[in-house]
Amino acid sequence: MPYLTVVIVTVRETNRSWHRSILYLSHDNKWSKPYIAGEGSAAKAMRARIANGFGYSADDHWGKTKAKIRQILLPRSNLLLQLASVQRMLAEALANGQKVLVSNGIVFWYEEDGGIGWQVKQTTSTKESEGSTLWKEGTIRSINHGRLVILPYIKESGEQVRGHTRNGPNDGRAKPRHPDHYVDIPFAQLDGDLMIGLFGELPYE
Repeated sequence: MPYLTVVIVTVRETNRSWHRSILYLSHDNKWSKPYIAGEGSAAKAMRARIANGFGYSADDHWGKTKAKIRQILLPRSNLLLQLASVQRMLAEALANGQKVLVSNGIVFWYEEDGGIGWQVKQTTSTKESEGSTLWKEGTIRSINHGRLVILPYIKESGEQVRGHTRNGPNDGRAKPRHPDHYVDIPFAQLDGDLMIGLFGELPYE
């Protein structure tokens, strides 16, 4: 990763003990002396593997950096919609009345309003939904055009929570729908992995 400006190095001493060090790259392209890696600096070094690759600093706000990277990757994720095999799958799904398909973090979402058609969204969780059971018979109520989809889930108490859409914390408010255009949509779970990672990898390639 020649683009890195900060790295974490694990060193084994002669007495067989291990320790982690942080090195920084200066403006004149020289590496600093090793510094002991604390928890914060170690986390930044790991984030640098992603942030530096897109020209961002690991010192910047991580949530905002990820939001910027998503904007870069979004057109690439939409390449999924151009694949003949995916187009056929979505056409068959629509013919069967399915308008939301979920596959390992990727959501194919059919937007009827405005003639938008199929688009790609991303699944996420909330603090309440983490560790809860996915409610596969549940529906998703969309009252906005958020890019994130919270899938319906069942709390430990047995309460069934309907899914919904929203934006991420650094994306700004999601554009609201008119109340006449609120939609309650069931979803279908797909087999296979179509996830696009932060490194830009597309496993199907």
